[in-house]
Amino acid sequence: MKDLKDKKITVTVLLTLVIFILQALDEFLVKSDNTIFGDTVIARILSILMVLAASKVLKFHIGRRCLGRFGWFFELLYGVGFSLAPIVLIYAVELIYFKIKGFYSEISIFLLPPNSTENGLFLALAAYASALAINVFSKELYRGFVLNQLCNKFGARKSNYIQAIFFTLLSFLPVIGAFANGGFKDMPTADVIITVLASAAAVFVGSMRWGYYYKVNGSIWMAIADHFVNTLIMTCVYLSPDRLPDKWLLVKSFVIQLITCAIFIPFYYRRDRVNAEYEKEMKTRHDVLSAMNESEVNLDEKKASNNYLMMMNETEQAKKFGGIKQNEILDFDREPKDFSKGVLQNYSENKEKTEHRRRTDGKRHHRSRSTENVPENAESISKLVDEYFKKQFDKNTFD
Repeated sequence: MKDLKDKKITVTVLLTLVIFILQALDEFLVKSDNTIFGDTVIARILSILMVLAASKVLKFHIGRRCLGRFGWFFELLYGVGFSLAPIVLIYAVELIYFKIKGFYSEISIFLLPPNSTENGLFLALAAYASALAINVFSKELYRGFVLNQLCNKFGARKSNYIQAIFFTLLSFLPVIGAFANGGFKDMPTADVIITVLASAAAVFVGSMRWGYYYKVNGSIWMAIADHFVNTLIMTCVYLSPDRLPDKWLLVKSFVIQLITCAIFIPFYYRRDRVNAEYEKEMKTRHDVLSAMNESEVNLDEKKASNNYLMMMNETEQAKKFGGIKQNEILDFDREPKDFSKGVLQNYSENKEKTEHRRRTDGKRHHRSRSTENVPENAESISKLVDEYFKKQFDKNTFD
């Protein structure tokens, strides 16, 4: 049997084909989007099950990977903020423009879900929001899975382009279905072209942005919040009972995606820089711990943290009693493996000499090991190592 790492690309490609086929079958045969949910919910639910099955095959822990180290609650808040800011701006500009031009006889905010029925607005909105939540979760779960599997081989940027292209192609299925059902029959050719291109561009830009959310957070929660709020408002909230043509709604959606990207860029570079520094520091900690535990097959969290603290204590002890010079502390980060061996050997020799030293009164001199010489930041270092092993450590990352 091949190693699981060799199966990542194959499993990911097969999963992508299965999801595409499920979506096509639902769009053209099952047509669950014609129900009260107004979406292909059957294909979405099956897609979630397929992603979970693929995660099981590759031993990919969805729950652990989808939680960023900044906390899921704050990621949701960030997502809502990035979604609402450009929408409020565009709707304000639209409101002012319509008021000046007098396009609408009445201007006010209307809530109108795409699957509105005579049974009532609340039922229609609840059904649509439920279907949209399933839709968003299935897409972002798949996006996070694909990016995680492809990044090691293709890099973050290429992997993001790959998933964005897939979602753009997937967005053409409803367009093909509309053509088949005569949905564009009475529309001018120019309007059809604008509608199709604006829809594809909005999906591509949004997919790229949500992919970068995952890159800087290691989490799908920010993308879920942004995706859900953006789609819900754009498809349900209008400034007049007279709906704008679909082509203008899609163009407006594309402009909102571009504005959101512009707002997200500073946040992305700042978070990416913080992640790079954190990753570098954690890699150094990992190298040190590996050097101290190289003879052990399994490295558990508690023992690694205790060993690291002991190493810092013994380094300070050796430094104080002549086992190490002041400037040699720098080698602790440069060559942790060789340095740790040298320090422990020197300290052992000095310890033997100290323990066998005779006192002037004829009694044997004993020096007990204590924590009085532990550096002040030892406790914080220990906590950092604990956090590292809880949230970041994955042996496959460093293979």
